[in-house]
Amino acid sequence: MAATIELKRDLPGRTREILAALPGVIVRSGRASTTLWVDGRSWDLALVRGGPHPYAVATTPVLAAPTREALVFVVAERLPVRVRKELEEAGFAYADGTGAAHIELPGFYLHIEGRPSRSQTAVRTPAGIGVVAVRTIQSLLAEPAREWSVSDIAKAAACSTGEAHRVLTRLQLEGLVTAHGRARSLRRSVPRPGDLLDWLSTVPSARRIRERMYAFVYESDPAKLATTISARGLRENLDLAFSGASAAHLFGALVTTAVPTTMLRVSPSVDLADACSRLEAEPVDSGPNIVLVRDLGLLGTHRRQFKGPVPLAPPVRVWLDMLDEPRGEDAADLFREAVIGW
Repeated sequence: MAATIELKRDLPGRTREILAALPGVIVRSGRASTTLWVDGRSWDLALVRGGPHPYAVATTPVLAAPTREALVFVVAERLPVRVRKELEEAGFAYADGTGAAHIELPGFYLHIEGRPSRSQTAVRTPAGIGVVAVRTIQSLLAEPAREWSVSDIAKAAACSTGEAHRVLTRLQLEGLVTAHGRARSLRRSVPRPGDLLDWLSTVPSARRIRERMYAFVYESDPAKLATTISARGLRENLDLAFSGASAAHLFGALVTTAVPTTMLRVSPSVDLADACSRLEAEPVDSGPNIVLVRDLGLLGTHRRQFKGPVPLAPPVRVWLDMLDEPRGEDAADLFREAVIGW
């Protein structure tokens, strides 16, 4: 039995695309209200649309939705499994850009797990991608809704126009960017940033750390460790950025109960032993509370952000670094939900 969803005129086209892809569902736009019809019966829909933040973060307000007369229907680019289960248990419907969906009503039941992310599938490892290209892709993902010219992305990523053109062409061949216009008006955009992020996580140079040093910084108050390190880095004119789980905490995403080791990405122009000395840290073989990483390609220090005096690597870089930390995948998934959103 087919279901029909009637959508109000002012809903975004992407919402319609996600819903129209569902099997057994007919979507009609331009209606006065948003309604789901099944076999002559109708349900008003309280449509909750996805945006820059995911619905793990928004779960609480969704679950507390004041309108119990309407069926809450969450539509987003990507809904992690944990969030989907929460929504199912609450009796809500959902659909996302991976094809996952759940609608359970009298006389109609639809449940689809959706396609797994690229990082969970056995895909061919992308070849020919160096650290400068990774930095370029990170810059694209920093502003996924933007339409980019070659010169725009070259400037944002601090790379040559030739490198920018090669990266955009490669991603276009992979189906990860879309081209608009021709010649000088040609622009590229990222239609599904989550897919590009998953693809980037399979690139060896995006996750490989070639040089690191473990050290200990004495600080009687662990909560002040980031401030202490930042102050010393500023004093020494040392380009660095917090990354991994420690940066996730600083972004406000409590992805773990404790962060035993703080990752610092340090400018590749500085020897790690020298950086360690300038930060007044002691190199150790056991019991470290910081790990210094040589930031080849400026993957963490380029376009870093500041929370007060504390420099943070871009969120995409934080997520990639978290994947390879102990028990990092679950924490990375939570950070992706809370901060990145796709």
